[in-house]
Amino acid sequence: MDLTTAAATRLERLRQVLEQRVRRGIDVAPPLIRAGVLIPLVTRDNTLEMLFTRRTDTVLTHKGQISFPGGQREDSDAETVETALRESYEEIGLEPSRVTVLGELDDVFTAVSSFVITPVVGLVEGGIDELRLAPDEVKSVLMVPVHRLLDSDVHTTETRSVGEQQYRIHYYTLGDDVIWGATGRIVYQFLKAWEEAA
Repeated sequence: MDLTTAAATRLERLRQVLEQRVRRGIDVAPPLIRAGVLIPLVTRDNTLEMLFTRRTDTVLTHKGQISFPGGQREDSDAETVETALRESYEEIGLEPSRVTVLGELDDVFTAVSSFVITPVVGLVEGGIDELRLAPDEVKSVLMVPVHRLLDSDVHTTETRSVGEQQYRIHYYTLGDDVIWGATGRIVYQFLKAWEEAA
């Protein structure tokens, strides 16, 4: 079986894993804000890669951090999936018609910005050459092979205490880039589902 067929089979199993699992949602009431992000999966050179954005230093929240394309849900968004797709189009010019939604991960709360984020896993059809980055929001994109994120040299954790609560912080270090915070928690969740689909 070649890698392309194997990858297609595993992606189908991932879709089933996401569909069958009990997703943990968080109820949102002010001051919390509902948000959605897309985890764009791109196949390049028979390798499955994850697309991240490097945020500019001029955005309102999470300046300069590595994140997934996404943002605040608007009244016109019927579902949080629509939020993730709309924001991805606004931030990186990814046409929603090019994304096959595979499922959603558990909601993630960010204390810094009061967002409750629903991560949406999507397979992107075609390459990334036609993407148009919103210059005020996105500095550049970062493409990372999924298998690289599973490398123990890349992933480290740290436990922090806030009052009585303990939080596990996930760090993914790729050269000068460090993926952490809410994005690190989302990556960790995704990789657990990906390993379950093996």
